[in-house]
Amino acid sequence: MLKIEHLKKTFSGKTILDDISLEVKSGEIVSIIGPSGTGKTTLLRCVNFLEKPDRGTITIDEVTADAEHSDGKTIHRLVQKSGMVFQSYNLFHNKTVLENVMEAQIIVKKRSRKEAEEIALEKLKEVGMLEWKDSYPSQISGGQQQRTAIARAVAMQPSILLLDEPTSALDPELTKEVLEAIRTIANDGITMLTVTHEIDFARELSDRIIFMDKGNIVEEGTPREIFNHPREQRTREFLEFLFPADYQIYI
Repeated sequence: MLKIEHLKKTFSGKTILDDISLEVKSGEIVSIIGPSGTGKTTLLRCVNFLEKPDRGTITIDEVTADAEHSDGKTIHRLVQKSGMVFQSYNLFHNKTVLENVMEAQIIVKKRSRKEAEEIALEKLKEVGMLEWKDSYPSQISGGQQQRTAIARAVAMQPSILLLDEPTSALDPELTKEVLEAIRTIANDGITMLTVTHEIDFARELSDRIIFMDKGNIVEEGTPREIFNHPREQRTREFLEFLFPADYQIYI
């Protein structure tokens, strides 16, 4: 379970996140959509303190970190409860696919090499990467690198998986294989908060959609509510821009 309360973040005096509050229930998949530059990625980075919020609290399970008052130990405990999948994969180029999935398990989770390898092999199989376990990142495609990154994050058994535009650097064919990998792990019941421009994917996979604009949550609801019957004018404008012919394409 993730709970964000009154989160605020500024850069150089410009407000990026303005009093954001939201909850993601255990096992729920929530997608954040909205125009570029509206704070979506910053929100994910604040959840695991890659960016330190100016104020607000973040709770994952029983751990709550206050941006203004929590100590490093509390923040570290919170960060360990989330897994992050980045746009740019962030793999170790001098390690094989298997080693990339094992590394954090051994260092952070203090698992034995045998246990880490067993879990890594299982997760690589889930995302269709077992065949390339002995390859290095330079020897595989971008889609395969991203699937490795997903396996690495899931292998840490996080309470919530954060995905930041996981297909933004990929061409359509590679995008499809990554989205299929995410669908596979979603079937395991893992909690997800994802930022995406893949509207079809968000509609099909998500329990809830959050539409953000200018650092604010404008509207949230089920995919049907957001795409078929948006309440807010700004949401309708965004969907009409994406689908000029008819934004209610999913009725």
